[in-house]
Amino acid sequence: MNWKQQLSKFEQNRDWESAIALIQETIDGNNNTINAYLSMNYLLMNLLVEEQYELRNHDYYAGLLKKYFLESYSKFSHDPEYLFYIGQIACISEWYFDIEIEEAQSMMHRALELKPNYTLYKWANYRNLDMRESDNKEKMILYAKKALSESEVKRDLKSKGALGKYLWNLLQYWSKEEIIEM
Repeated sequence: MNWKQQLSKFEQNRDWESAIALIQETIDGNNNTINAYLSMNYLLMNLLVEEQYELRNHDYYAGLLKKYFLESYSKFSHDPEYLFYIGQIACISEWYFDIEIEEAQSMMHRALELKPNYTLYKWANYRNLDMRESDNKEKMILYAKKALSESEVKRDLKSKGALGKYLWNLLQYWSKEEIIEM
């Protein structure tokens, strides 16, 4: 069983300590793996924001999140894949990353600049724009539908574990929205 499969089991069982230890071990064994860093950042962000944990562990988890964000950003801030996913994670809880929401959005925008034809990045770009403007919402919905049909997007999101599943669910949600003509 590889580390991603083991991580999935730990997450399903809400065994956060084992999940954290596994990813730390994976990073220590190969600190150039974007997926391990993204998994750690998403796990810790999700734990802090969405899950139940002992309150006495809050500062420890928050400190780990900041550590792994800074460490991974210094290694991978030139990589569009990393910029996109870390931007998505940071947008959910930018205060834990000690950045502003605009900085997280800028990471995703930079990913699009580096890989301008990737549908997933185009979708996120429109998702970050003002949804009160019908043209932005319409394009975001259309890119969500297109992303769901592309094998490259499916493969990429599947490789990201819980983070990929979260984004897949967002794409599904937005693809079901109606485009309202004005």
